[in-house]
Amino acid sequence: MSKMTSASFPPRTSQVGVLCIISAASAAAVQLGDRGETRAKLRALAVQRQEDHTESGNVYFESYPLFRRPYPVLRDPVAESGALIETRFENAEPCIRVGCIRIIAAGNASSVQIGNGKLVSGDSRIKHIRQYPKQQPDGQSPDGQDKET
Repeated sequence: MSKMTSASFPPRTSQVGVLCIISAASAAAVQLGDRGETRAKLRALAVQRQEDHTESGNVYFESYPLFRRPYPVLRDPVAESGALIETRFENAEPCIRVGCIRIIAAGNASSVQIGNGKLVSGDSRIKHIRQYPKQQPDGQSPDGQDKET
């Protein structure tokens, strides 16, 4: 069992010279400084269709078991044994200094942090759906047009 106290994570100053992020996607967190808790969550349906969405009908999260599945259980034999885990942090320098950070992309439910963080959890569940008619064996598409044109 691990015990976290505010003394375990003393406040620190973060100094960043340059931070360049091209893209921070859905549910991504970017923070300079201390953070107590982050729980990023993303649920998305990425639908590609030949038909217009207004004509083809809606797609619902409830239709896909991926969004109802329980989280996998992560086993920690030391914690399960009841042993006390002691952690000691000694920050010789109370300031976190960073020169230049360049990030191309921070993905879904991700976290970019410069500073202390006690608890960070992220969950990203995306179902990709592609709805296109199958080609007919005679070279015609289902709408009757030649696939070469």
